[in-house]
Amino acid sequence: MKLEKLENLKTKCDMVGCNNFADYSISLKRGIFKGNTDICHTCLNELYSLCGKYVIPQSPPNMLRKKEKYNA
Repeated sequence: MKLEKLENLKTKCDMVGCNNFADYSISLKRGIFKGNTDICHTCLNELYSLCGKYVIPQSPPNMLRKKEKYNA
């Protein structure tokens, strides 16, 4: 999955009910299937805030603490 900024291309946002021009393109390639979704900045921000309610970022595991456990 890739998120690319559209340059010099005028296309409508693919979200239902949005009449803005798209600023970004989300490319999805799974096996033989390809698909692009063009999305404006406003819809991208709204999608990001909706995803943030369900996906909680986690910090990476502390490598220094792991080494202490193995050395003890």
